[in-house]
Amino acid sequence: MTFSYLVLYSASLFALFISYNPILCKRYKYTPDELINGHLFYLEPAKTAFALDIKPISYPDKCELVQLHLNTRHGSRYPEPTDIVNYEKLEKIFANVHIAKEWYKNPFPAWKAFKLIKRGELEPYYDGIQSRKRYAKFWKGVEYDPDVIKFQSTDTSRTGASAMAFAEGLFNGKGPLDTCKSQPVYISSLPGYLDYVLQPQVACPRWYLSILNNTDYLEQAYIYGNKTLAPIAERISKEYNLNPSLDPHLMPYVFTYCEFWLVHFNRTDTWCSLLSPKDLLLLRYHWDIYHYHVLQYGHPFNKRMGCVYLTQLVTGVDNFLNGKSYMIADIKNSHSYSLLALFTSLGVFKEKYPLTADLPYEKIKEVKFTDLASIPWSSTVYFEIYTCQKNEVLIRMVLNFKPMLIPGCGGEYCKWEKFKEVIGDQIGCDLQKECALP
Repeated sequence: MTFSYLVLYSASLFALFISYNPILCKRYKYTPDELINGHLFYLEPAKTAFALDIKPISYPDKCELVQLHLNTRHGSRYPEPTDIVNYEKLEKIFANVHIAKEWYKNPFPAWKAFKLIKRGELEPYYDGIQSRKRYAKFWKGVEYDPDVIKFQSTDTSRTGASAMAFAEGLFNGKGPLDTCKSQPVYISSLPGYLDYVLQPQVACPRWYLSILNNTDYLEQAYIYGNKTLAPIAERISKEYNLNPSLDPHLMPYVFTYCEFWLVHFNRTDTWCSLLSPKDLLLLRYHWDIYHYHVLQYGHPFNKRMGCVYLTQLVTGVDNFLNGKSYMIADIKNSHSYSLLALFTSLGVFKEKYPLTADLPYEKIKEVKFTDLASIPWSSTVYFEIYTCQKNEVLIRMVLNFKPMLIPGCGGEYCKWEKFKEVIGDQIGCDLQKECALP
């Protein structure tokens, strides 16, 4: 009897040891390049972000590049406040987990939320250098003048600083200041509640009301949380004996935690190591669903959010062509949601199918037209304007120096009048009136 009891007791202890032993928990190993090149996060690969071996573009036959319109995203940054709040929650949950003893504490203070990191200052600087190299013929001999080259950013430190860094790269060594010959530039901005060009969602009360009542998104988020996030949270909770268990609503923040440890510390052996390759993609898709329904095609009102930018683009080009303006470059620094508003109004950046909670995993692997997949920090969206023989004017849209086809244009280079026909009632919109609450 005593012997049997001892055997049973020993077996119980062994089972307990197995369930608590952190060595036996599955941890996933990744290199930084694996995750960055997998287009999981907002981080652009260094080989393109900091490339200097840039070849000048070739022009269409018998055409000259006469004007550039650029909308670029700010550089790499610290997490946003919502992330940091949830990292504090994760810190408490993982405080007694052996494998996390070196990294469970949140290293991102609230006062640094949204601010650029050092890499985020370098990225737009290199974008400016790359612009001068890629458009070498266009920039040759051009001197800065605020009426010729216009800079605009949103009213945030990360976009204003990114615009300054871009200008420094573009005019490096061509200004009057100090031994480095820096060029001072004027960067305009509007308060967010007035900025229908670069922050239409912030300026639009009706958008807020529409999104808050977007029951389609709430339904999709609820289904995806139960179907996909909950099993991942349950598995991790069991593997690491978490008490309290990991709330499924925290799983998307485990994903962003993984991202920011990679961005800031170049480490993948912390929060990333808890997630399998499939987990990573499924958690990215949580954010894909969010952006699709809140900022893109999942709500019809988003189709209007880029109309003021497009109106300003058309006005800027027509005024230049008609001799009413000297502006040859309009350089704007904004956010991912600014770019998504522009893309949605243009009808680009659209998947073949809606992004829903029940999308099969094989289809999720094919998703590419989202900000996480395609517009990392410091992404550049150029509209190139060409004048050609026989008074023909062409426009080309280029995302991170890869041509984007504008629906309805029929090709990479779109005739200017055709482009205006395609975007139709986006031109001349009164978004302020459309955004007024009923």
